[in-house]
Amino acid sequence: MKRVMMLAGIICVVFIAGCSSNNSPSAAARKFYTAVVKGDAKAMGQVATPETVQVMTMFGEKAQGMLAVYGKITKTTEEIDGDTAVVTLTFENGETDTLHLVKIDGKWKVSMNK
Repeated sequence: MKRVMMLAGIICVVFIAGCSSNNSPSAAARKFYTAVVKGDAKAMGQVATPETVQVMTMFGEKAQGMLAVYGKITKTTEEIDGDTAVVTLTFENGETDTLHLVKIDGKWKVSMNK
């Protein structure tokens, strides 16, 4: 009986971990912001369209400095409409920023093309 309960517990943990996808629009937006602040084009490429990465890398240090002033993200809200989403980020300094995302191959990507 103990083995059955332990097996059931393990299955529940695996199921919950699998369902709590890290691929939500908010998660992608947070990763994008962090990648921009760090100047990490590779990480940006994982959560942004190629066009968006190109634009952000053109701005380079200016974008990094501008966003770094905002501080940490304190809150995110998201609105999903099919394969598009809008995420509003709220920062420590009270500023907000809105990002548009599209779902490509099942993954949310920040898109500056709306």
